[in-house]
Amino acid sequence: MRLLRRYTEIAMKIMFIDESGDHNLNPKKVQSTYPLFVLAGCIFEETYYKEQFVSKFNAFKKDFFDSDDIILHMVELTRPHQSKDKRYLKLRGPKFRIKFYTALNKFIAETEFSLAASVIKKVEHVTKYGLEGLDPYLLSFDNLLSRFIQNLKPDQKGKIIAERRDDILDNQLELAWLNSKINGTSTVRASAIKEKIEDLRLAPKSLNEPGIQLADLVANPIGRHILKISRKPCHEVDFEVLEKKIGAQLTVIPK
Repeated sequence: MRLLRRYTEIAMKIMFIDESGDHNLNPKKVQSTYPLFVLAGCIFEETYYKEQFVSKFNAFKKDFFDSDDIILHMVELTRPHQSKDKRYLKLRGPKFRIKFYTALNKFIAETEFSLAASVIKKVEHVTKYGLEGLDPYLLSFDNLLSRFIQNLKPDQKGKIIAERRDDILDNQLELAWLNSKINGTSTVRASAIKEKIEDLRLAPKSLNEPGIQLADLVANPIGRHILKISRKPCHEVDFEVLEKKIGAQLTVIPK
């Protein structure tokens, strides 16, 4: 028992990241209904993630969609008629939708993870810093990386996993990672990043990684909360559930 407890204490942590919104700062191209960029990071103990979360998440999907090979994606959950996967059409039924989101909110509440998030108000960001202001992705990645390292115990290391997208977006993420390793973040030195973070890995969507799917599911509700968009109870992910996972780990720029 003593050895098991020690193993848990030094277990590696994993942060899965995904975004909501784009990071274009051109005022003419900022979406008026969602003028934000949100980067969310779901932080797990690796042993818990592999031994418990993955199987529970897959069982959750199987309960509602009769298979765990469906990849949960917020855009398809909110616009099921536009999805190529016809299983999403179940969400057009009010009873199914209420049952699904009630269960999803309960599942998230009971899952053992912490949530870090960075929200960039793009119009205000440009007004304050001009078009020369730091790219929202670079700025948000800087914030999440700092939060992640703060989550690590002195003897712990971490790794970061993000969804592979297209070459341009993947290169931007890898640039943000390289920049952090060379220059550090606003609060963490480059040497600490090299010492504490083992790896950044990009995983293709086809891999069906549960942690990335969870990060995708929580990013948009954070943005909607910041924009004060009213929500329908039991029709979406509840920010009150996420708030308990975030604590003080939500950064909004500009304040």
